[in-house]
Amino acid sequence: MRPGTVVAFVLSLLIQVGFPLAAVLVARRRGPIRWKPFAYGALIYGVFQLLSWLPLSVFLDVVVGERLTSEGQAFAWLLAVAFGTALVEEGSRWVAFRWLFPRGGLRLTWLHGLGFGLGYAAVESMFLIAGLTFVYFLAYLALNGVGAPQALLTGDPALASDFAAELRAIANTGWTQPMIVAAERTMAVPHQVAWTLLVMESLISRQKRWFGFAVLYHSTVAVVVPGLARLAGFGIAELVNLGFCAVSIWLCSRLYRLSHDRDI
Repeated sequence: MRPGTVVAFVLSLLIQVGFPLAAVLVARRRGPIRWKPFAYGALIYGVFQLLSWLPLSVFLDVVVGERLTSEGQAFAWLLAVAFGTALVEEGSRWVAFRWLFPRGGLRLTWLHGLGFGLGYAAVESMFLIAGLTFVYFLAYLALNGVGAPQALLTGDPALASDFAAELRAIANTGWTQPMIVAAERTMAVPHQVAWTLLVMESLISRQKRWFGFAVLYHSTVAVVVPGLARLAGFGIAELVNLGFCAVSIWLCSRLYRLSHDRDI
């Protein structure tokens, strides 16, 4: 067991939970923003992602994705899943702004969009990603703890199965992997807010192109980052993701100015 990896897992979990929670609390205090937009964002993510699209996408990946053998087919499947995810997420935001906000007495304002996006991102990071990281951490501790089969950890040819290889990969996890996940979660927050504000702008301005841009931008990030991770490694992929993060922050700022100019 590597002490550095254990520390990295703990730090990663703290960041995955602490960063979105801190963002919510700061926005709530300095906005000021009511709790309702945050709650709506959390609710929409839970209904449209955790309880519907995510289980379906996992099922489809097992049934279809794992049977694809060529690189071309795998890339086409990545495109399809990325577009489907973007369409479901942006569609769920549209439903919230079109039906849920009016019934909750909320106006379509930049601050309410910010609260919704942060609530959406917080649930994704704090419950889904941090939850999976915690399970992975427990598996790492178990495989490197008392009674872990040495043949499994050293790659005994007699245990040359896919399952054994996956267990060895978990047991040999380095400190960089959990920290990359933490960095990715940190950069995902501006993405979620930017996509939220783009969808909201499509309703405010009554111009569908904003919704289409949100789907296109979401799909691009969902294809380019994991694609580069496979081809060039996680380091290059997350550097590019950092560039996308800067674009998302710029979009949030640009939409804020647009909203401010509209209110004058």
